[in-house]
Amino acid sequence: MTAPLKKSLISSLPAKLFSVFASFGLATSVLTLLLLITFLGTLEQVEHGLFDSQDKYFESILITNVDLACCLRAMHIPYAGAWKLPVLIPGGYLLMMVLSLNLICGGIVRIRKTKRTIGVIMSHGSIVFMLLAGLVSMYYKRDGAVALTEGQATDEFQSFHDSVIEIEKLEPVSSDGKRKAMVIPGDEFQDLVAGKGRTFTSKDLPFDLMVMNYEVNAMPKRDDGSDPKRAAVDGYYLQPAKEELEQEKNMDGAQIKIISKKGGQDQQGIIWRFAAAPYAFKIGDEIYGVTLSRRTWKLPFTVRLDLFERELHPGTERARKFTSHVTKLVNGREEKKIISMNEPLRGEGFALFQNAFDMSERGGAVVKSSTLQVVQNPSDYWPLYALLITMVGLLTHMLMQLYRFLSRSSSNSKSVSNV
Repeated sequence: MTAPLKKSLISSLPAKLFSVFASFGLATSVLTLLLLITFLGTLEQVEHGLFDSQDKYFESILITNVDLACCLRAMHIPYAGAWKLPVLIPGGYLLMMVLSLNLICGGIVRIRKTKRTIGVIMSHGSIVFMLLAGLVSMYYKRDGAVALTEGQATDEFQSFHDSVIEIEKLEPVSSDGKRKAMVIPGDEFQDLVAGKGRTFTSKDLPFDLMVMNYEVNAMPKRDDGSDPKRAAVDGYYLQPAKEELEQEKNMDGAQIKIISKKGGQDQQGIIWRFAAAPYAFKIGDEIYGVTLSRRTWKLPFTVRLDLFERELHPGTERARKFTSHVTKLVNGREEKKIISMNEPLRGEGFALFQNAFDMSERGGAVVKSSTLQVVQNPSDYWPLYALLITMVGLLTHMLMQLYRFLSRSSSNSKSVSNV
């Protein structure tokens, strides 16, 4: 092959790649695969839960297996065994990236730029903007919940899914009275199952912390000594339980070992998300606490639940509407707000939605509590903007097509009358 021919092939490669990414065939293939993984993900959600199915099918680069047994049972086809089919299918993350490139190359760059196509270009651009909103939400969105009883106030909310280990000095108390905790993110210890362990260290702590035998869902039980292989601490162990489909209901736990840097005997304990108090231990003259909990974030304001109301469907105990009357406190200023179903409280980049409620009897009195879902999403309104742009673009394109049709019809009528 001669040098000029090689150069010609190399120079034409970008054009060929552009042609592939701009093609209608690629768009059809991507949309077909999106339909397929949506179908499979919806079926697997029945047994694996929304959180795991979403992570596997829609937030991944590649899907490596399909639980066909679960899919069959979800379609009410009896199948008692396990059947996981090894596959290699692009995940939702990769498909969305390819679809974005396809829309940019084919629907914005390559399309002929005329007055007739301005509406189509606007519509394609708005869809890319909507996909970008999803990407921003995936990486920067924070969502969780806060549960309040009437009269209670808070300026914090907890994540639905993200577990963390917090290490805090309990005594002596900080001079400024503020709580200070070192945090170990969940992705650094949630793989430590079945005898695995990892040691975490910090120059600011007089000890190292080893975390081991993590359980996604477990309950502390008293050890009766019937199983010598069981990992027990101080007469207790973590009894594994079936993982809940709703991931936020799982009660995770782990074993820890405190290794003093100054020497001395190691201390072992169990941390559990629903423990009444941190696991406390003494190093020298200081007392520290270790807690396994959901990640906690600060709100830029304080919210207080003043009154909770519930409306029932007539003649039933089924809730028709529930409403939280709250006070929002910002810089010493009080604002009375109402949070109801489909009527969130928005402000300072956060949105508070009415999520759930509880009316339980304690000490002979009914205690009302309200659970508010808290969302911080930089791209909260972007889908709305994208839909408005799409609407304007499609309406513009439709009106221009209508104008062309009416003009052509008028011209044909004049030609007939002249004849």
